[in-house]
Amino acid sequence: MDFEAEKTIDIKNSEVIINGLIEHLKEFIIPETEFEIDHQWAGIMAFGANKQPIVKQVSDRIFLGVRLGGMGVAIGSRVGERLADLIFQEA
Repeated sequence: MDFEAEKTIDIKNSEVIINGLIEHLKEFIIPETEFEIDHQWAGIMAFGANKQPIVKQVSDRIFLGVRLGGMGVAIGSRVGERLADLIFQEA
């Protein structure tokens, strides 16, 4: 919705994106239905040159499970399993 503004490391809500999501709700998801939004949040999505998540140990006590490319809901549990396996191998 706002590709240039999305290239940031600032965790803050974007009015353009919030308004776009509200319009999608009104037009496609729950048309002709009154609604109230209880919560909003912002986050940073990590993209890279390829689609593979990064799951690795970076120091004795730091492990990464990052760069899910916007697919956190779909693949987050699998990345978590891989990360847990990696941590317990080191324990």
